[in-house]
Amino acid sequence: MHIAICDDDANTARDLQQKILHLPSAGIDGIDIFTDPDKFAFAAETTRYDLVFMDIELGSESGIELSGRLLRSCPDMQIVFVSGYDDYYLQVYDVEHVFFLRKPVDSARLLTALETARSHLAATRSEFISIISKQGVTRIPQSGIMYLEKNRRLILFHTSDGESYRAYGKFSDFSDKLNSFFFQCHTSFVVNFRYVSEMRGRKFIISPDFTAADRIEAGADSVSEIEIPVSKTYYNEAKEAFLRYLG
Repeated sequence: MHIAICDDDANTARDLQQKILHLPSAGIDGIDIFTDPDKFAFAAETTRYDLVFMDIELGSESGIELSGRLLRSCPDMQIVFVSGYDDYYLQVYDVEHVFFLRKPVDSARLLTALETARSHLAATRSEFISIISKQGVTRIPQSGIMYLEKNRRLILFHTSDGESYRAYGKFSDFSDKLNSFFFQCHTSFVVNFRYVSEMRGRKFIISPDFTAADRIEAGADSVSEIEIPVSKTYYNEAKEAFLRYLG
């Protein structure tokens, strides 16, 4: 696991680095420290970071805003927010993340954050699903699937790059292969919670290119939306599952 720490206080960043290195957890390939958020954003364009410990107060741009930008191009990146203040508990939910750590960082909670991120990363990258069609076999990454749509025996896999892949069968043929981010909300639809920006009545709203933070900044009317129906049969379970996903 390749880790980055983005904190404008070098001493705090080095202290966190040492705490991570002393944890009883193997599989860490390296820990890079960035005190300049712009330099980190530039580095993240060419280096694949699995996990980022992101300070929230970074000067002109908050760590929440920076994380939202990075997740658009690095959707598998796991974010752990770190702050010395409790004021951000609600704001951090504008961006997908796996944990919130309060400064000074407690080693036990740090270990929990690391293991949670590792688990989420494994689920996110377990990662390809094979679709068999008349043209052959196509492997597509689960992280790019926004939702599945069924019309009789035809199943369409709609992806974030605008493609739709066709397969024949039942949802149950694929349910054991899909990771925990997927949920069947209708007899004809399965959604990937990673692309759901909100639950609006009996509909899931999917925003292909925007995080929840972007929706707030840009305004809902300017964001491309896809409405997925939630049937009455699935409604209560769908609502509970989405709330669990949000944490």
